[in-house]
Amino acid sequence: MCLYLCWMTLRTTIVILAHSLLLWSRVNPQQVPVEKIVAPPGSNVTLSCSFPVKPNMVFDSLVINWQRGDKVVHSFYNGSDQLDNQNEVYKGRTSLFTDQLETGNASLMLNDIQPEHDGDYKCSVTCNNGPYGQKVQLLVAAPYDEPEIAVQYLCKNITISLSSSHGFPEPDVTWFAPMGDEVKTLTLDSRGRYRLQSNITLNLTSTVTVRVEMSLDVLSQKFSTALTLHPQPGRCKEETPRCRIGFCISVVLMIPALIILVIHLHGKKCESPLQLIFELERSMKLLQCF
Repeated sequence: MCLYLCWMTLRTTIVILAHSLLLWSRVNPQQVPVEKIVAPPGSNVTLSCSFPVKPNMVFDSLVINWQRGDKVVHSFYNGSDQLDNQNEVYKGRTSLFTDQLETGNASLMLNDIQPEHDGDYKCSVTCNNGPYGQKVQLLVAAPYDEPEIAVQYLCKNITISLSSSHGFPEPDVTWFAPMGDEVKTLTLDSRGRYRLQSNITLNLTSTVTVRVEMSLDVLSQKFSTALTLHPQPGRCKEETPRCRIGFCISVVLMIPALIILVIHLHGKKCESPLQLIFELERSMKLLQCF
């Protein structure tokens, strides 16, 4: 008898809980599956939201409110948009499909999206038939182009470069190599997407294998490649200093001029050998290398 009473009590409790959850799910917007939208910076997106339309529905009492966290994205009531409390980052960017409200379309058009628009959005619709709602996750991201790898041998070092464009946000780049100097630069294009270049410079004295990985976790984008590099000792040769080359050329060109100068000075019958030496020294200054 005791077991039977316990079983009946447990069964009744389960039925009550199930019924309560069913009623709660019908009015709680958070129970609607979250839609995920991925869009690049500078694009236009539609955040979907719909509600059931019934014959006795009074559209004069329709209230539509879009929010992201505590930020008001767009509000509609009294038959028109109400944007006095709209957050600054959405000014001039949002609109409803007002000609489709009577078909149950409460979707929001968001134009020229930027990184600060990334996040979870909540659409709440209230009318005489009850509350409805949906949630949409907006991810502002764009995949990168296939990376390009370049290798440049210098006199004593080697520089390996990875470059890629048209992506967002900033990716992770990891070099697996002996100790070297790494430099990463990011520049934004006119659409708000990145151009990436990552370099590593190595002092190559023996054959090594260098591996590089680039990943953009938000889009599950990954790239990896490996290079085997060999030193090239014959590439760097000592060059004759530019100053020495210039000096030699100057001497060759100035010898005739010096001969003419000496003849000219003798023709003038210089009064003193010191004057001749002075004139020669002044002429030799023309041979200096700058």
